[in-house]
Amino acid sequence: MVNKSAKTGLSALLAVTVLTGPFAAVPQTVHALTVEDVSADDPDTDEETEYTIEIEIDKDLKAGDEIIVKFPSDYKVYKSLKRSDVSLEDDRGRSIDIKSVSVSKTTVKVKVDERVKADTTLTLTIDKITNPKSKGDYTIKVETSNESSKSYKVSVGKSSSSNKTSSKSFEVSQSSQDAGASTSLTLGKISLSKSDKLKKGKYIYVDFPAKDMLPKSIDKSDVKVNSYKAQNVSVTDSDTVRIEVPSGADGDNYIKLEFATSADIQNPSEAGTSYVYKVSYNNRTYESEKVEIKDSKKASFDVALSDKAPGARSSYRMDLNLSAKVSGGTDITVEFPSVDMVPPFISESAIKVNGEQVTNVGVSGGKVSFRTPSRFSSSSKLSIEFGLDAFVTNPKTAGSYELVVTVDKKKYWSKPFDITGMAVPAAPVAVDNSTATVGLTKTAAQAVTGLQVGIKALGMPLEKNKGFVEIVLPLEFRVPAYIQPNSVTVNGVAAAYVGVRGKNVLVYPAQDLPVNVPVQINVLESAGIAAPAAPGTYSIGVYTSEQQGVLFSRPVTIVSPNAVSFKANVASFTKQGKTQALAAAPFTVNGHTLMPASFFRDALGMSVTWTKSSARIVSGGTTIQFTVGSKTATVNGKAVTLPVAVQARNNMPVVPLRFVAERTQYKITYYNGNYTVYK
Repeated sequence: MVNKSAKTGLSALLAVTVLTGPFAAVPQTVHALTVEDVSADDPDTDEETEYTIEIEIDKDLKAGDEIIVKFPSDYKVYKSLKRSDVSLEDDRGRSIDIKSVSVSKTTVKVKVDERVKADTTLTLTIDKITNPKSKGDYTIKVETSNESSKSYKVSVGKSSSSNKTSSKSFEVSQSSQDAGASTSLTLGKISLSKSDKLKKGKYIYVDFPAKDMLPKSIDKSDVKVNSYKAQNVSVTDSDTVRIEVPSGADGDNYIKLEFATSADIQNPSEAGTSYVYKVSYNNRTYESEKVEIKDSKKASFDVALSDKAPGARSSYRMDLNLSAKVSGGTDITVEFPSVDMVPPFISESAIKVNGEQVTNVGVSGGKVSFRTPSRFSSSSKLSIEFGLDAFVTNPKTAGSYELVVTVDKKKYWSKPFDITGMAVPAAPVAVDNSTATVGLTKTAAQAVTGLQVGIKALGMPLEKNKGFVEIVLPLEFRVPAYIQPNSVTVNGVAAAYVGVRGKNVLVYPAQDLPVNVPVQINVLESAGIAAPAAPGTYSIGVYTSEQQGVLFSRPVTIVSPNAVSFKANVASFTKQGKTQALAAAPFTVNGHTLMPASFFRDALGMSVTWTKSSARIVSGGTTIQFTVGSKTATVNGKAVTLPVAVQARNNMPVVPLRFVAERTQYKITYYNGNYTVYK
């Protein structure tokens, strides 16, 4: 990361007194946005990079207001910039909610979704910005909905004062040199360049040598600048801390930074002899001497498995002797040897510590984090158990492996445990899934929908409780963090387990699924999956745990929220989430769906009149007349042959759905008994 140096960040208050005869004007406050710093992670020419912009606002931002950044025309801004490409923090390191991000040529507009008070310093990062192709100085302008544009000059592709580095290294003092250990930290004394002095309100940046050293936030009481408590402290990213100079250090020509143990800084997790800290102030960077971190890895506990076969689903038990007692609410992380051992979700009931169920379970790759329960009895001995219902599987190849357990930020390494036996390699059987299907029970935008996947054949078998089918949904779908197994069936049997990985749904069958056998997966609407907010065509992919590459993918069409959905042989329809009864259930004759005439009035808003023997439907400039028992209708007075004869049900004429839809500009989607009618 390129460090950012900030200017004072204090908006000037201008008072103007004008005498006009005996009267004096009241001093007026001038609202002035301040651009404190603009910097790029990579300042080279024609490089895509992230820009960090620090501003101080002099006027409140309310929800819906915008921060507008105007890059020169020589820049390129990714036109499909998303909210995930942009972040916004205040001077306390708190994330500000962003409602939307839009791009117009080289202008980026960031709409905030909450109130931000005046005199707040904001740090805005924007990714996917491409620098100009030519070296030079460029002016970037920043404004808000309430404050006029201010400019800041940046250099691209040439050395500048913003990249000066002091050749003299400073000292580093730590309370511990063990890898992964919590430590206090003292940086300096650092002698500033001749022209530099600390100034109250300016920022000091500290780049830490590894990304696993910092907590999410640091209290300002845990940091001192030249023996004075820091004015403010923010963790700006995974390895950088921003410190505001306090008034007590104002005017000093040196920097000495002290981080208390309570700041929760940890040494790098890997041993090494060349770790370097960087401190930046006023466009100059100072580097520390090389720091040694010692290997604290000592095998200290055994791992017991219920099954040692490669790839087998197994329980895991770890018995640890800790260096200190822990109590309720203690953070614990278990790091497994590989990511594919751990499912994307583990229930709290599947993990126990000293026989008690844990809380706050989270899964990130191969790491599982949780906490001891609030009423946990204080102990220096921990027995951690992952039951079979955690769905942890062994590594897929035989060998010797280790686990790492972190308890209250202290790491413990396991003794090696063996995975034995032979994993039987197999080549996939060639199968044809060209007619495999994917469908939604509801296709209206934002509708809660079921999902139906029809696999014609598997090329590799799936073992029950171990193998899985992965349904990859587009990012625009809404998928809950947890789906109940009884909300999903595999060939009519409830799934053993359902995992959620981002927008992907992992279905573990409760029965063995052999090769060359059809597999029907039904995800019920009760699972809580919702269609995208925007109508359009989206692609859904299907994978399995045992085969490389996609099994198949299919498009699905999402239609307007005003679309009407219904099912064959069910006497009701649904529109905008509300269900309404039909005079008769839809049914098919020779492949053609017949609908009660009242449907076109109640569901689609057409003008409809009917008797026991006839029906008249009017939509726009189209008038269609039907007669019960006849295969002939009139459209604007002209006779037209119908695909099937009109019938009557419950004294209501039932007419061909598609015949009416095609003449009134409606479209129909159908999948597995589910219809959607829309424009």
